[in-house]
Amino acid sequence: MCGICEASCGLVATVSGGEVLRLRGDKEHPNSKGFSCPKGVAFNYFLQDPDRVLEPLQRQQDGSFRPVSWDKALDDIGGRLRALIAAYGTESVGLYLGNPCAWNYGAFLMLMGMAAALKTKHYYTAGSIDINNYWAVSELLYGNFLVNPIPDIHRTHFLVVLGANPVVSHGSMLTVGRIKESLQDVVARGGRVVVIDPRRSETAELFEHVPIRPDSDAWLLAAMTRIVFEEGLVDQDAIARQARGVEALRELVASIDLERASKETGVPLAAIRQLTREFAASPAAALYCRTGASMGRFSSLTKYLVDAFNLVTGNLDRPGGSVFGDPMIDTERVVRLLGLTGFGRWRTRVDGLPEIAGTSPLISLAREIETPGRGQLRAMLVCSGNIASSGPASRSISAALPKLDLLVALDLFVTETSRHADYILPATTWLERDSWPVFTTGHSAIPYAQWTGAAVAPRGQARDDAWILEQICRRIGIVASPLRAAQWLGKLGVRVPPHLMADILLRLGRHGDWFGLRPRGLSRKKLLARPSGVKLADAPATGVLCRHVYFGDKRVRLDHRQIADEMRRLIGRRTVGSNFPLRIIGMRELRSHNSWMHNVPKLMVGAGRVHALRIHPKDAQALGIGEGGQVRVVSRDGSIVVSATLTDEMMRGTVALPHGWGHEGTWRRAVAAGGGRYNELTSNDPAQSDLMSGNASFSGIPVRVEPVGGDGAARACGDHAGCLKRATPPRRAASIGT
Repeated sequence: MCGICEASCGLVATVSGGEVLRLRGDKEHPNSKGFSCPKGVAFNYFLQDPDRVLEPLQRQQDGSFRPVSWDKALDDIGGRLRALIAAYGTESVGLYLGNPCAWNYGAFLMLMGMAAALKTKHYYTAGSIDINNYWAVSELLYGNFLVNPIPDIHRTHFLVVLGANPVVSHGSMLTVGRIKESLQDVVARGGRVVVIDPRRSETAELFEHVPIRPDSDAWLLAAMTRIVFEEGLVDQDAIARQARGVEALRELVASIDLERASKETGVPLAAIRQLTREFAASPAAALYCRTGASMGRFSSLTKYLVDAFNLVTGNLDRPGGSVFGDPMIDTERVVRLLGLTGFGRWRTRVDGLPEIAGTSPLISLAREIETPGRGQLRAMLVCSGNIASSGPASRSISAALPKLDLLVALDLFVTETSRHADYILPATTWLERDSWPVFTTGHSAIPYAQWTGAAVAPRGQARDDAWILEQICRRIGIVASPLRAAQWLGKLGVRVPPHLMADILLRLGRHGDWFGLRPRGLSRKKLLARPSGVKLADAPATGVLCRHVYFGDKRVRLDHRQIADEMRRLIGRRTVGSNFPLRIIGMRELRSHNSWMHNVPKLMVGAGRVHALRIHPKDAQALGIGEGGQVRVVSRDGSIVVSATLTDEMMRGTVALPHGWGHEGTWRRAVAAGGGRYNELTSNDPAQSDLMSGNASFSGIPVRVEPVGGDGAARACGDHAGCLKRATPPRRAASIGT
């Protein structure tokens, strides 16, 4: 299975002499049915990439890296961690779980277990970039952060897509291998697809498009929910069966001024009313939001309103509405049994933000490194992450990382992040290890199970992330598990490897073989014998809400103080004129994914493979900007220089820029691609974030755009002189006492 994005498409590898010669879509896969995007079929290039790290690297005094043996690297890492723990406690050690770990079950389980065993609050994940709002809201509504309804895309009659571009992204928190065809099928059977987005994206181009101002999604949803109540469009039977606290929701949206909502969103009030009425009148409808709506200052309020709107219109847990996935392993119950689910059980040391499922938000990372005192972050293991590029206020993270006493990166390349590491440890790709879709089967529109073996042996000295993390755990005397019994067994030399633990959970679950008591059930061995996967059902089951609500009365809870606080904050926020008249949004490109596909030659050739700001021609004309001209994009927090592309796909007053460009390190093609780093425009100020989840604000950032002089050289802007400097501060001493 492809381990790049949430589509998790099935692939067939042609292998000869230990080399992957070709990758193609697997027609037998129950979800993707032969589809694969350009990224998936080009991934075999990563195996032989000349820039790939294939042996452990140790930083030298001059900043260069030198190969060392695994034993030397691991022994030194273990010794330095033990010294730090002895001096400052386990809370001084941090972990980062990057996006690719969602397809690496071994690393995923090991990192969760390590964080629990260390009892550290410095556990960070890519979730605090664009999805912790989901986790926070799910804890409040359903009692478990992994309960996340998905649109029943294959049976719906009316799909509203808010802040997502699934034709390019292939779905997020919605696993559909052939999503473009699935969307077109909605229309073919007489239904509708409405895309609400500041940009006429590739998805909006194919269907009905409603332009909206960036970071105003909560206004739109609150207005729509108020109209549902005012016009009697509520499904009273669904509310009585499924929810508690509906009156609180009614009072919440009653505080919204509809005329102001229209002004804030840029959507005419008549259009808001019409969309609401047509949605409520549809025989089956689903409202779906994703990253565009998850990266604003009110993203938790937005997600709450999405789920609440689906519920009050009678479209939760019904065919064609918002339904619940059916993963091969019941991860909801597993995390609950292990005590890994929760929200706000403690707050972060520096910023006082609530934890989510035991994790801290990435916006606090730089301050946690630089702020002295008990619990200061002093050592960090970064697994499959490029936080110096993808993190909020990325330049501040890049400046803080060298101040750690120890930084270890598990990576494929020397990147913007790993170039600061004391050790870079070579990890395997998903073609070189066994895999099951630990994250994505829970969001699949077609329930299925899959477990595949490695296509080829690891190259060079690369090792599975889980093996690397286990070796580090052994050297500091812990077992990567939240269970006390596991720690006791570890002292006796008994450690359960991730593949065995996952197999046990599979076999004991709803789809398992119960160790032979259910002959038709699943096990790892059975799935490895059927690498294309096994379909579990034609569609997600409905009428199962009670299985996914973890409160005693099995009803969704809508009355929450945190949500009311966020609504007051939304209404109290005033937009004022400034030197930053435009709003910038991110966007995904078909041949890019986050920050790690720009070193593949096949994906970097052809027209359009430059980092370009999309701007409306009339906005460009007013600013004196021409097609292809160099422009400086300036926010309150930073500035970057990129080229400009003029296009009427943009809503006036809004500009869009792909993220993940502007590389440093030794992956040569990626660095040569140039571009600016979108995240240098973002802030890590908690006041500018989504306060409930700690998600940084990446969408709707106020900016101004200026043409750059003839040589295109970037200059520091007057608001923050020196913001473009790339100096690296001196790192701390290499070890305790030196």
